[in-house]
Amino acid sequence: MEEEKVIALLKKHGLRVTAQRVLILKTMISINDHPSAEDIHRELPFMSLPTIYGNLKLFVKIGIVKELPYGDGKSKYELFKPHHYHVVCHSCGKIVDLEYPPLKEVEHAAAQLTNYKINRHHLGIYGICTTCQDQQQR
Repeated sequence: MEEEKVIALLKKHGLRVTAQRVLILKTMISINDHPSAEDIHRELPFMSLPTIYGNLKLFVKIGIVKELPYGDGKSKYELFKPHHYHVVCHSCGKIVDLEYPPLKEVEHAAAQLTNYKINRHHLGIYGICTTCQDQQQR
């Protein structure tokens, strides 16, 4: 995503466009993974970690970033995308996206069994990534 698109995204959500916000979003895109605040900070060492956390919290609140509380106890983040699932390595915490149709039948069953009005669901699938598998075989 180019800088102009990042700026447009911030404006669309009524946020003030600041250099820090633009840099955080551009860095998330350039990392091309599910970075933690610490990962972003390693790329932007001149920016304080509290500034990064504060902006990420704001981005999550307005819905342009999704917080992923998986793995090693540190939240990871991704730019909001349409519905998809995540597969998490329980050894190193790496997260990969799994594009799969929404499990509406699970929501329907949950509604029938609990009488809840279901509006969304969250599914985490855990395993061991290929890198960790290779390390375990050595």
